[in-house]
Amino acid sequence: MASLVARSTFSARTVRSSAPRRSVKAFASAAVSQDELKKQAAWKAVEYIKSGMVVGLGTGSTAAFAVDRIGELLKSGELKDIIAVPTSVRTFEQATELGIPLATLDTQPHINVAIDGADEVDPNLDVVKGRGGALLREKMVEMASDLFVCIVDDSKMVHRDGLQQAAMPARIVPFCHGVPTSRGWPRIPRGWLRG
Repeated sequence: MASLVARSTFSARTVRSSAPRRSVKAFASAAVSQDELKKQAAWKAVEYIKSGMVVGLGTGSTAAFAVDRIGELLKSGELKDIIAVPTSVRTFEQATELGIPLATLDTQPHINVAIDGADEVDPNLDVVKGRGGALLREKMVEMASDLFVCIVDDSKMVHRDGLQQAAMPARIVPFCHGVPTSRGWPRIPRGWLRG
């Protein structure tokens, strides 16, 4: 039996302060396709969005289902006055086609909820993100969010901590270089970076 897991954790600031984690689980038969599982998990994640919220829109195949659903709910009138901050050009284009009002972190620095997928999730609900092309923008939007809803299906579940499937890219940019260290974020140890 394949499982569908929509995991919800609080933003990184809250997770570091040991706030309780919430999870939502549902189960589907093995006959359901991987895309259908992703769609079901994404739709469940969209339930966290309420009218009037500022929403961070993630990037990737699973997040695309969430963006589609938000567009449907806006069109039907079930959601109103949503402003979304996309994490990539691809998500920007998709949201624009669906008529979702968009902003940037410059104009909307506080986000109520961000929804995105993950690369890996371990049994402790520790999440590995960042293997895609939107690494920096995804992390910035998620850090600006009160709540981060991480959508995963069982193909993303791993059995132990650490990188299971691929190397993790590190992006170093001069933009906001002082912010991480002023917040007490860990520094990258010498020797970890290779040119």
